[in-house]
Amino acid sequence: MLIRWAATEDTAQWKHLANTVANLFDSPDMANDPRFLAYLDAKINKHEALVAIDRISGELLGAIGFSRTNNRISWFAVSEKHRRRGIGKRLLQTALRQLDRTKMITVETFHAACLPGLPLRALYQSVGFTETEAYHDENGNPRCKMSLAPDPQKRGSSFHYKYPKFEKHSRIENCPCCNKLPMPDGDVDIAELQHSYVTAERQAQGKLFGKCHVLIKKHYTNLEDIPPEEMSGYIQEIQAVGRALRKVTGAVKINYEFHANSLPHIHCHLFPRYLDDDFPSAPIDYRICEPSPYESDEEFQWFVDQMHEEIQRLNQEEALCQS
Repeated sequence: MLIRWAATEDTAQWKHLANTVANLFDSPDMANDPRFLAYLDAKINKHEALVAIDRISGELLGAIGFSRTNNRISWFAVSEKHRRRGIGKRLLQTALRQLDRTKMITVETFHAACLPGLPLRALYQSVGFTETEAYHDENGNPRCKMSLAPDPQKRGSSFHYKYPKFEKHSRIENCPCCNKLPMPDGDVDIAELQHSYVTAERQAQGKLFGKCHVLIKKHYTNLEDIPPEEMSGYIQEIQAVGRALRKVTGAVKINYEFHANSLPHIHCHLFPRYLDDDFPSAPIDYRICEPSPYESDEEFQWFVDQMHEEIQRLNQEEALCQS
């Protein structure tokens, strides 16, 4: 099963799904209702609709629509023959990621008196929704509003949570890196190479002394799109930075991860690994940044200066650095 953004080519299957649940919504001709069709178009265009698709057959298993503006779930259904497989919960949880969890999230759904609607109510309750208001709709059917309390827990800024921002910044004209806009987390420049930039921040991910990045200069969101000759130069520079990093930090080894999830511009994370780091036989949790591994601003500046000098030395040997 694949959870992805709804697309125009899903409209026919979504309309068929709507027909199967139309009676529950007291709208037997829902699939042909101009308002519903306009709703589908709007949600698809705004990236406010998700679908669950069978990878092999292409069958639409379920769909969910939501509103970032109103912070609510606005349409939700799973094909009857595919229920009780966890599809609905995965759709709901993925939609909730795209909403503002620091504020109340709401949904208008079936009242407890509506027996066919009990499974959906139970699903909402399983992720924390509680009933906050009971009412009757315009046709006299019992309905209710359910609400999900705010969650103050800090989340990341990847496409999992902020897809519109990711999509915008994936275009070169809006890319913060390409347009020399302020970078997040207080990035400090270490060196400029022929194909890349080397940066680091004081609040190092994983609390790892020396954690840094190597950003490719030209704009690419996907590693596989980089031409071979440019990729070769970029990789050689990453290797050089890794050699400098191991020498400066005394790390046992360096881990390398290519990302473009929050900043949709290819960059490689270099994680120095130590005998006493917090992740033995485990992947690094990049969300852990505090306390800083640097005991003072002076120590962080020492690291930046040492890295710059070592990279300059390598430049003299390997003709890597522009400045």
